[in-house]
Amino acid sequence: MPVDNVLIVVNPVAGGRRAARLVPWLTQAAATAGGRVAVTTAAGEAHELAEAAAAVGCPRVVAVGGDGTVQEVLNGLTARDAPRPLLGILPAGSGNDLARTLGLPADPRAALHVALCGEPRLIDVAEAIDGSGRRRRFASAGGTGFDGQVAHAMAGPRALWRRGRAGYLLSTLIELGRYRNVRVELAWQDGSGTEARIELAALMVAFANGQFYGGGMHIAPAASTDDGSLDLCVVGDISRLEALRQLPGIYRGAHVGHVAVQMLRASSLSIDGEAAPVHLDGEPFGHLPLRVEVLPRAIGVPTTGGRGARTES
Repeated sequence: MPVDNVLIVVNPVAGGRRAARLVPWLTQAAATAGGRVAVTTAAGEAHELAEAAAAVGCPRVVAVGGDGTVQEVLNGLTARDAPRPLLGILPAGSGNDLARTLGLPADPRAALHVALCGEPRLIDVAEAIDGSGRRRRFASAGGTGFDGQVAHAMAGPRALWRRGRAGYLLSTLIELGRYRNVRVELAWQDGSGTEARIELAALMVAFANGQFYGGGMHIAPAASTDDGSLDLCVVGDISRLEALRQLPGIYRGAHVGHVAVQMLRASSLSIDGEAAPVHLDGEPFGHLPLRVEVLPRAIGVPTTGGRGARTES
């Protein structure tokens, strides 16, 4: 049986079912490229499809959906050692933060052209490990504390109406009224091997491979996806009112100048303390404690060749 030149994995519910509407056109495009389309029907299926494609030598797998879909495909492609297929991205979800960081087009046709024909760029992948040893890899950003609580709330069975930037903002406002800052112990190692440790009461700790999360929040303006490090955004013990005041500035990256914000860089880190909720690319990942390690240049992603961030939502 011949190996597909490309497998296009579509999450049909992504972006308010925007991805589902692309399936007829994608099916034609895949056939022209010597490949096929697979439409997922359950959580975890994108991972399985990607892993199976890698096992038979498919050279390119395209994720059609949001950051959660990309994360599933990424985990499938990196479940085994090299050779690994290229990870193409057609952003069709509500956030699309990795695509934004990589400067990928928002237009589906332009994005598919890049996914099939773009210049491959090796990017870092981060691996998170919870207290039970469960592992998950991600390429955009994660966090714990307040942002973790928002992600868990948005993943609830009654929260489908909260999708998109407006839904994230609404969830943020709702959860801000319920949240209390937590005490965390943060230990990290930078690229030179220097170790450091702090303990503090914090609103949140974000760890970012890319510049954006939460549907366009510029959480780590200086982050690079291929420098072997995560950018950490540690927001200290600020009040709910002050957090609300600072919220608009996060979309511009203005929060980095706040007196309670520390921007750090780490090749590995561990976070312990109170059992605060954790998210990876907006997907819940249990609670603290947590370890995160960077896997440098672990996957190839077709891009336009530039390094600028896409700014349209």
